[in-house]
Amino acid sequence: RRLFVSEWTKFSLFLNPLGISETARIHKAALPYLKRDVGGDGWESVGEKVLHAKEYDGLIHLAPFTCMPEIVAQNIMPSTKENIPVLTILCDEQITKTGMLTRLEAFVDLLERKRRACHNNRR
Repeated sequence: RRLFVSEWTKFSLFLNPLGISETARIHKAALPYLKRDVGGDGWESVGEKVLHAKEYDGLIHLAPFTCMPEIVAQNIMPSTKENIPVLTILCDEQITKTGMLTRLEAFVDLLERKRRACHNNRR
């Protein structure tokens, strides 16, 4: 899920108090995959993936280690019909910069190969 300070400020301080919320749209997008609330940000993670799948070549799902709602979301994400690669990174105090960079580089390589294959198939 994208989270920027400006976005959080816009929704939390201005739009949500006025009754304008993205929550209903996000939950509706996640509904085919989640039939009930799993707690935390599980709905939002799946819903945002569904809503933004057409805009990106791949998604990076950052989640706290042992967070059950995010573990549920992690297992649902590959099975959605949008067919977009998802790299899940579970963060804890043991995660290293080197390990993170290696996984990100490998994911970007995968996305580049997929893009080239799609481009070659269009010819």
